[in-house]
Amino acid sequence: MSKNIIKNWPFVRRIEDDEVAFFMEDFKNLQEESIAHNNGIVAITDGWQEGEVAAVLRGGVNARAVLDVLAASGVKHIKIFHLEESLPQLEEVFLSSVVGPANALFDSVSVKWRRDASVRELVKAVGKEYSMLFFGAPLAFSEIQPFYQMVKDHYSGSVTVVRGPHDEVEFDESDEIYRWVRQRTFDAGDFSLPAVLRSFKKKLNKKVAVLLPSLNEERTVGNVIKTALEVKAAGLIDEIILVDSSSSDSTVEIAKSYGIPVFVHQEIFPEIGSYRGKGEAMFKSAFVTDADILAWVDTDIESITPRFFYGLLGPMFTNPTIRFSKGYFSRPVKVEASGVELGGGRVTEILARPWINAFRPQLSGYIQPLAGTVAIYRDEFLKMRIPVNYGVEMAMLLQAVERAGLWATCQVNLGTVVHRSKDVIGLSEMAFQILQVLAEMGQGSVGAKGNETLRRVYSAHRQFEIGSKRFEVIWREYQ
Repeated sequence: MSKNIIKNWPFVRRIEDDEVAFFMEDFKNLQEESIAHNNGIVAITDGWQEGEVAAVLRGGVNARAVLDVLAASGVKHIKIFHLEESLPQLEEVFLSSVVGPANALFDSVSVKWRRDASVRELVKAVGKEYSMLFFGAPLAFSEIQPFYQMVKDHYSGSVTVVRGPHDEVEFDESDEIYRWVRQRTFDAGDFSLPAVLRSFKKKLNKKVAVLLPSLNEERTVGNVIKTALEVKAAGLIDEIILVDSSSSDSTVEIAKSYGIPVFVHQEIFPEIGSYRGKGEAMFKSAFVTDADILAWVDTDIESITPRFFYGLLGPMFTNPTIRFSKGYFSRPVKVEASGVELGGGRVTEILARPWINAFRPQLSGYIQPLAGTVAIYRDEFLKMRIPVNYGVEMAMLLQAVERAGLWATCQVNLGTVVHRSKDVIGLSEMAFQILQVLAEMGQGSVGAKGNETLRRVYSAHRQFEIGSKRFEVIWREYQ
């Protein structure tokens, strides 16, 4: 073995109390006898290079051994590329032998599932970004050198192939969150064959209503309705209903021109009162349809396509165990206010995701927990408590999982959304209302009221301004 390999490799023993033997071998002098250490980990390498490191892993003992070598070498942050397996059992092995242990060994982990045609194509696509690539060893010794040469034909950095101990290993069931992400995350394109979806819907024998909440959306509401009508004509939707919140523009007139039912939520069941807010409009929606499946799609979406509708409903048509479907999408932001904004999903990243990971980690697989494009079975919705404000999305998600279970829920990539976005002040008020709802749900009682006043202090040129705004949390129930 080359002395430079030993000299340059930054081995730092980090394996707690485990007597794991590490052996280093050079590709140039590789002999089968030199790696026949059944009880150790063998790293075959052409040297250590400083810079970004990535691992390309399938799963199993050798992939797990790659993690041990990287951790023992002092790597703190790991990026893992994985070609999707055609067999679900092999995906389970990857999740249990790689993803779970990686989160225990490294400070940060990024796992990227890829659909490249081969490892060669993957290396060609991502290799230039990294100084070192790590791989689990092939099954047989005779495959190692050809595999190494194939990688080097397309990659100029350092290559390390790791073989783990030959001990028999039982792979435990993988982390539920990772399994849920892999099996309950869909793309709208998966459901783009209308004849197939019609067949599933017919077998399901459920009436579907698309509900369109609106408030002064004259610029976009027409296209949303027109797109929904296309999907209805394909036989996938039974009703399209606009639920308006007393728009002052021509939203209602535009909607009526398309011949769909239009309701003003303040006029629906006036005897039970009326409040402002999207949650209130969603609550009132259930009174104007007897559909078995209720789907809400926002009317301010500029870039809406039919995939929003068939993508959201597709998982529920094809899998009767799914009772709740939430859309997610990329969001180029258009801020109609002053100030510098950083991008879409800001309240999600700053508030919702940290809260979920701290207090409801079971939901941490949701990509956009605050997304408002959702579908749910009517009987599930009628059991829920609905806040009238911006907390409705989180409240529905939490209750759907608590009542039906995580595996009865799913998420679907609906593509790209372009719509209005709030400025910082608006986002602050939105986040406060969401936090109010989360606090009350955490206390387990609607009556457990928290603070209702959001105070904001400004300072400029030695002058102070103190502002406050009251946000009352009001819950609606069907009982």
